[in-house]
Amino acid sequence: MVSFKLGKMRISLDFTFFAVLGLVCAFDSGGYGLLYLAACLCHETAHLAVMAVKGQAPREIIFSGGGICIRQSGAFSFAVLAAGSAANFLLFGIFHFGLTQDSIYKMIFAAANLCVGVFNLLPMGDLDGKRLAEELLVRRFSLKTAERTVNILQTLTCVLWGGLVLYLLFNNAVNLTAVFVMIYIFAVDFFLEMR
Repeated sequence: MVSFKLGKMRISLDFTFFAVLGLVCAFDSGGYGLLYLAACLCHETAHLAVMAVKGQAPREIIFSGGGICIRQSGAFSFAVLAAGSAANFLLFGIFHFGLTQDSIYKMIFAAANLCVGVFNLLPMGDLDGKRLAEELLVRRFSLKTAERTVNILQTLTCVLWGGLVLYLLFNNAVNLTAVFVMIYIFAVDFFLEMR
């Protein structure tokens, strides 16, 4: 892992980030994977922009093969957590409805933003959706009830995604993206449990 300080913030670049970036560059002759990475960068930039407006600074930004993770001292606010997906949905709206569809790149960038925004709202692992659900539920219920409810949501999401993958496999409609997302979800949960 390559790590350096930028002011008080630590930037960490895991070797898996470079591996994924290398694979995208090697196998993505059309440049579509880079559009997906740009959508991810827009997502994280929105988190950082809202943090800056609120006078907060990240403690660390970690780039890994599984994504970009922003860490700060203390809990993230609802606005910071929601900003990433909100930016993706805004960009989807602009590129899908606001601009002329004269380029495949505009359409794919719009789709990538929609996918990144929706995926990050899943109540799983270390995604924004899980932390947003916790934030909303803690406001209404006790911490124990909120945690239990989020665990049920996480389990249901996992079961539904697994059912979708099995359905696609048994109907000869193998969707590698769905399989890789399922592997990613389980891997993130496994590594979070090890922390």
